[in-house]
Amino acid sequence: MQLRSPLLYLLLCLVLAGLIHIVAVLALPGLAPKNAWARLVPLGPANTMIQIPPLGPGNEVMPMMAPDVRYAFCRFDLAQGPVRLKGAVPNDLWMIAFYTPEGENFYTVPGADIRSAQLDLVIATGEQTVAEAGVDAPEGADELFVIKSPVREGVAIVRAPLAGPSRAARAEDALKATICSPLKS
Repeated sequence: MQLRSPLLYLLLCLVLAGLIHIVAVLALPGLAPKNAWARLVPLGPANTMIQIPPLGPGNEVMPMMAPDVRYAFCRFDLAQGPVRLKGAVPNDLWMIAFYTPEGENFYTVPGADIRSAQLDLVIATGEQTVAEAGVDAPEGADELFVIKSPVREGVAIVRAPLAGPSRAARAEDALKATICSPLKS
């Protein structure tokens, strides 16, 4: 019986250490002082498209951003109604991804899925309908994408990968022309 006690204590210590590890790993994202949302909020107001300057050593807005990609984002707030995101999508490599403030991706639109060179999205909550807002697809547009957001606040990030260094100016101009604004009926 004496041999059994040390093994039991060792097993209990291992189980306790495993539980502490799991709790620490799950709690860490919530305790991080500089998550993506906290880094993007000071860069500009909600419902406005903000272009992130080209990346270089020491001036990354968020870690792990690719230097051969140009970025723009819209921190949307749906409290006053739906928000419209419009712009040009020069090639199939572009991507628009939608995130909650906690960093959960709830929708992604790859450039290859957009049938025309013009992007027209409406972001709305489940309670807000596009018909109530009086939105019609613009003339000449194949379709209007309606993104149902599970949260009232979030961020839409537009990624424009460069097909080569000479295409940086074209991508930056397309990002500057992208608009994020409250939907007007």
